[in-house]
Amino acid sequence: MRLIDLLSVIGMDVESCVEIQICHPGRNWEDYDEFNAGSKLLEPFYDLKINCLSAINTDLIRVDLDFDEKEGKTDEQTD
Repeated sequence: MRLIDLLSVIGMDVESCVEIQICHPGRNWEDYDEFNAGSKLLEPFYDLKINCLSAINTDLIRVDLDFDEKEGKTDEQTD
């Protein structure tokens, strides 16, 4: 599943109270960024695959994204 797939399921409404936490490479789970599910700041992450998905609360989802590989692509492949 890609991040865009998850956002499509939960809804990408700007008014939504659902938030997404993303941990960047080299950080631990206590050091993450939090975004509203409808935030345009998530767009660069849309095609990244989700390695791990956790529900922290009813309106807070934490995702571990695969920053090394997009679905169907690797760093070695170019368009």
